[in-house]
Amino acid sequence: MYQLSELQKYLKRINAGHLLDVATGEGDFLLYLLDSFSSFDSATGLDINSENLKIARRKMGMQNVDLMQGNVRKLPFEDNYFDTIAVSNSLHHFDNPVKAIQSMLRILVPGGLLVINEMINENLNPAQQAHFEYHSLKAEIDTSAGGYHRKIYTKDELMEIISESSLEPAVVVISEDLPIIYSHEKIWQFFRKLDDFVSNATYLPKGLEFEQRAQNIKAMIEINGFQKPPQIGILAYKD
Repeated sequence: MYQLSELQKYLKRINAGHLLDVATGEGDFLLYLLDSFSSFDSATGLDINSENLKIARRKMGMQNVDLMQGNVRKLPFEDNYFDTIAVSNSLHHFDNPVKAIQSMLRILVPGGLLVINEMINENLNPAQQAHFEYHSLKAEIDTSAGGYHRKIYTKDELMEIISESSLEPAVVVISEDLPIIYSHEKIWQFFRKLDDFVSNATYLPKGLEFEQRAQNIKAMIEINGFQKPPQIGILAYKD
């Protein structure tokens, strides 16, 4: 679930036109965008994982949204196709984020809007630190299993990626409005999720270490709760 009220203040002034959400996952950020932009002409969500898209379709309900499978490395659209392109909490999944952004810019119309939203690793409170440790563990497990998943960026690291992509941000906002989760039920659900992906990593060389780190993360959450780190929203226009 996305709130991101600081970013929404800017989006609500904008007609998104033909909108693409890259690496849409289960569709949560796309739903946020549809609720945040003042209007849009069409909406498309693209993800490499077909199972994610099935979940996204259920979440979209009656929304008139196209969902399709595809890879950011070779986006299946013509040049200058979309008016607005968005990507959320996915740059740290791309082994070359600059090339990924440049791929998005290819299909963005001149003057079109690129919206980037990412968690950042700065000024974390104890509940956010617990989330950061969880994410770092998951990133290391995914990488050890042969995928690519790095720890979340700092603000400066993200701004360097934007600069290397030849973009000049028009708006940069930080959102910290997600609540700290203390609910025993929600924490128990999260622990189940944590146990599942750690149990699937026991065959890896660091399997036992991963299990111990998971127990340490649980202890942190039981004391401090659980909260997503701050998220940075960047709006930039294509020349």
